[in-house]
This record gives sequence, structure tokens and C-alpha cells, in this order.
Amino acid sequence: MRILGIAWLLLLAGCVTAMSAQQFYTEFPKATNTMYLTGADAIAAVKSGSCTKIADHVYNAPIGMTVYGDVNAGAEGVDSMVTNDGGNAYRITNFSWLPVADGSGATQLRIEFSALSCRE
Repeated sequence: MRILGIAWLLLLAGCVTAMSAQQFYTEFPKATNTMYLTGADAIAAVKSGSCTKIADHVYNAPIGMTVYGDVNAGAEGVDSMVTNDGGNAYRITNFSWLPVADGSGATQLRIEFSALSCRE
């Protein structure tokens, strides 16, 4: 009976298709290798000249098995795009989990962000 309870909890955890903004802004920067700046920090850094905004991007992450898989896939994509732009930091301007059009109930993480080049 205990094994069934654990299996049920794991099944329910796998069905979660999004996370709160607070969870996302806590977990996403942990998953990236480039430097995360909050919106306010990025604006201040660009104003002061310690960072330069390179480009704005939208990234649709590959669908993971869990929301944490989505976050990890999104982090890899953001890191890759920032690095390809010659940057070392990013600012998230928006994110959302969008329903996949196949009717499965699956969602896909969409991240809107700015790539930055900052003096370290």
C-alpha cells in the first residue's frame, strides 16, 4: 500500500505543468551558467555602463518530462543564445508555459529575455 501511495505522488508530480513565478525566478538562475540579473539590476547596470544590452530573444524550450526538465532545457537554450551573442548575462522579461497543440495537455516553456555583456 505504501508503494502505491509513493507511485501516486510521483504520478501527480509529473502532471504539474507549470510553476509559480517565485519558484521560476528561484530555480531558473540556478540552472544557468551565465549571470542572471533582475529587471531592476539590468536596467541599473546598463544605465551605469557596466553592462551593454546585446539583443532581445524568445526561446521555446524543448518539452521536458517535468517542469524542472522544462526549466533545465530552457536554461541550456538561454545560456547558448547569450554565449552565441558574445554575452555573459541575461535578464528575463517574460516567461510562460504554453499549451502544446497536440491535445495531450502538455505545456512548453517560453522565455523572453535580453542578452547582456557585462564587465565582471
